[in-house]
Amino acid sequence: MIQNDISGTYLIEGADLILPDAILPDATLAVHGGRIAHILSRRELSSPVELAKLDPSFGGTPVLHVPDAFVAPALVEMHVHGCGGWGFERIAGPRELLDAAEFLEKKGVGCFVPTLLWDERALSSLVAAIRASNIPREALPGLYLEGPFVNPVRRGGIQPENIRPVDSVLAQKILDAAQGLLKIVTLAPELDGVEPIYQIFQGAGALVSLGHSDAKLQSLCLPHHPYSMTHLFNAMRGVDHKEGGLANLAFSQSPDYVEVNGDGIHVNASCLRLSARAISRDSLILISDAVIGAGLPHGAFRYYEHDVLSTERGVRYADNDILMGSNRLGMDIVREFTAQTAVPLWQAVRAMSLVPRRALGTAKDYGSIEIGKVADIFIWDKEMKIATRPWALLDGGESFSQDGGSHRGPDAQKRK
Repeated sequence: MIQNDISGTYLIEGADLILPDAILPDATLAVHGGRIAHILSRRELSSPVELAKLDPSFGGTPVLHVPDAFVAPALVEMHVHGCGGWGFERIAGPRELLDAAEFLEKKGVGCFVPTLLWDERALSSLVAAIRASNIPREALPGLYLEGPFVNPVRRGGIQPENIRPVDSVLAQKILDAAQGLLKIVTLAPELDGVEPIYQIFQGAGALVSLGHSDAKLQSLCLPHHPYSMTHLFNAMRGVDHKEGGLANLAFSQSPDYVEVNGDGIHVNASCLRLSARAISRDSLILISDAVIGAGLPHGAFRYYEHDVLSTERGVRYADNDILMGSNRLGMDIVREFTAQTAVPLWQAVRAMSLVPRRALGTAKDYGSIEIGKVADIFIWDKEMKIATRPWALLDGGESFSQDGGSHRGPDAQKRK
């Protein structure tokens, strides 16, 4: 996630490229000065030598020959409370945040939005750590706050002490504490006085996300566009053909973005399939809602001074067994979503790269493999379990002649 070598020039040859609307097999990706310059199929280009004839700026450029591999845009964890033993509510300084960023980097995640419940101390500590860490904004755009203005009836994993009545003074206090870093905030749309709160947060540039709500369709007070929905189906009324709950709204084409937890635990297979088919691919965002134990062996952890247990059933409060987060991350979510819904891999990757980048306002340069965009990419093995940055292979790859043979990969070949 600390992209020291992102400005490089190189070719990736033989991989299957995961584009925003298809997978291009056995292709060549040409990167110049850290941006994608060419995307060429095998039919268009049979060898890197031909590219140098077409574009002399690629003469003598290092080549990564990686057959039996995928190249995908860096994934985005847009709703993540923690991972790898770090809970973002407990971050004490920049080193811990950098360690969490490096942990996510190893999972193929190039951008994340640390997510908190309302706690003034935790918010102030996280803001200070973000500023001191110097993590680029394209990798850490800001933070996500779930609440505090949500419905206690649908609090889900939010503890009562992290919920407050609607209060414009507190809303401004939150913005002051966030110091311009609040990117997303979850609000319940049925609460009295919520409309001025929308205006306060949206006026400060935050994306309002509707959730933790007991609303019926007729009681909704909607914010101005763009707005989002927080983890569809979880902590809200489900789809109903008469009164309807907040979940109905997700299928109305009104929300600009709709989060869905694709871990296979928070949402069952039938509702994941419904989401995949009925929500626009320009709106659906896959999230993990991961917490402190994500990416680690199952075990016991602490979350806002509460004991939680990570098992094959997700992460739950130890005292009441309420599901409060996921222990899966990044490509684990993508793989599970494709398995449960049978959507193509590119569509699931898009929902965890390009669409959240749009929601975060950084899709002009990031989020997909397209000409002109920053080459914020990973090379994956065909099982989508091991992610490697191209420059890591260039730094450690062997030198091969122009006739160098293929390797099952991602094994790098530097060829001149």
